[in-house]
Amino acid sequence: MPAGSDGVGVRDDAGHRQRLVVSIHDVAPTFMEDVRYLLAALDAIEVRPRVLKVIPYFEQRDDIRADTAFGRLLAAEAAAGSEIVVHGYTHRAAGPPRGPWARRLRAHFFAGAAAEFLSLDDAAMRARLAAGRAALQDLGLEARGFCAPAWLAPPRLPPLLKECGFHHYVQMLSLLDLMTGRRHWTPWLGYMGAGEVQERLVGLGGGAWLAVDSALPVIKVFFHPQGARTSPACARALRVLARLVRERQPATFESLLTGPTHAGIAP
Repeated sequence: MPAGSDGVGVRDDAGHRQRLVVSIHDVAPTFMEDVRYLLAALDAIEVRPRVLKVIPYFEQRDDIRADTAFGRLLAAEAAAGSEIVVHGYTHRAAGPPRGPWARRLRAHFFAGAAAEFLSLDDAAMRARLAAGRAALQDLGLEARGFCAPAWLAPPRLPPLLKECGFHHYVQMLSLLDLMTGRRHWTPWLGYMGAGEVQERLVGLGGGAWLAVDSALPVIKVFFHPQGARTSPACARALRVLARLVRERQPATFESLLTGPTHAGIAP
């Protein structure tokens, strides 16, 4: 029985249990062992369902279709109720970031080489979106959601996502329903798999959201596989998650759009 399924926990004003979306980023064959570690850690605290953000062709050398063990892992997770989300295509920029200087500055300091979708024109974005969905379909998996690497993409991305058959768009602080235009807040905390300074900043941001935990209909907890097995920051995030899952109902992004929630705001 999932933790908290006895009905104990935080509820919203309508009596619905508040939600907890747990996601693993950068799911690719390159990071297979660290992804397995995180999945086992989530199993140990009974976090199901969860979200796997899959990179279909990491660094243009790591095709998910070429690794049968990886394909079996994804299929098993999907069969158990996990949501599969497309997480870029190569997760690497094709050139310098485009757009206003503030967005380019954020890409430089926050994303480095990962700002893939800030480096592309519309045609290239459309091609990579279609290729990403096709790669998963070749494995018998359907992805309705998309999350840009480092949550960075130009504002013109949503219509391209809809054109390519996606139903929802995962952003840093929100989830956009591409079918209705409705947006759902998703305050966050987690582990970046980055340097100490970045982990401290993420910890401060997550701590601020935890201070108002009971007022939040949805909390998102994310994990990156890089360094997860040995990172104190990852261990801390897992300890916080073990408490949250006793109080909140685990959910997928897709279920936020179909189940009872009061996280929505007008477009």
